[in-house]
Amino acid sequence: MHFDTPEQQLQADLVWAATSADMIEISGIAAASGLHSISCSPAASGLVSWLRNNDHSSKLQSLIQQRQPRRLGIYYEALWQTIFEHYPGFDLICQNLTITKNSRTLGEMDFIYYCQHRQQYVHLETAVKFYLGVPENDTVQATENTTTPWHQWIGPGCKDRLDIKLNRMLEKQTQLSTTTEGISALKQLDIIQPLREICLKGYFFYPLNRPFAAPQHSHQNHSRGHWLALKDMDLLGEKGEWLIMKKVQWLAPASLPKTAILHDLKSLKADIASRLSCNSFPIMITNLQLSNKGGNENYRESARYFITPDDWPTQL
Repeated sequence: MHFDTPEQQLQADLVWAATSADMIEISGIAAASGLHSISCSPAASGLVSWLRNNDHSSKLQSLIQQRQPRRLGIYYEALWQTIFEHYPGFDLICQNLTITKNSRTLGEMDFIYYCQHRQQYVHLETAVKFYLGVPENDTVQATENTTTPWHQWIGPGCKDRLDIKLNRMLEKQTQLSTTTEGISALKQLDIIQPLREICLKGYFFYPLNRPFAAPQHSHQNHSRGHWLALKDMDLLGEKGEWLIMKKVQWLAPASLPKTAILHDLKSLKADIASRLSCNSFPIMITNLQLSNKGGNENYRESARYFITPDDWPTQL
């Protein structure tokens, strides 16, 4: 990824990382085992206020220059690293703590931090994901279904699934601090029995123009969009302007100046057809509408979509 990113977007991504809804209601599936969402932390409200009332983009830009992230997940980690290094309610103890057994790596703990509000250490696992809901056959999903199984939510590259990721986070990553090796590594930092938290943010993309229920245990306010095949792009309609989103733009809702160069639907279809003919990876787009919010007229995101090849998914 290339980070020729305006400071406005960096600040928006920081706020999004802390304020967007969780993808999954962890309390519904894992609270009994002592695992919670960082969104439920008593420090959350103060953190949100601190982020919104101060511009932290220069701090993030400096960290990006140091880390040179090449993947969106690493950029997302950098967002939280910036928060842990500068928010007065948190103290970052270590990051990516490697746990080994007999010279074999068992995994890494994403973050170990100290929460001033709770006067306790916390082991936090983070991830940012984008999943497209896929019907199990060509018939319309029964509308009486209130939820869909996790395995029906697939990453755009067809190599990732919600069930696989959640099982890994819940059964392995968040459990590292409870293993014999993890306990030993934490003792060397004078940390005993840290709290365990998860921070899974991202978007669920629903099939356009067909009934499809939300994922099991999904947060009622989860971020969402739609997906459709290239051949169905006429369903998008003519309203508004369009932006093909770079991967680094996938987090916070888009906000662009009125002078931005954007697509109409005809040029959007031609551009996407050309791109998919060279690379079959689905393309994220956003619909933009002019807004006078804040007294300045600019473009703001109204909806986002993935456009897939006509034969997607191809590697389930």
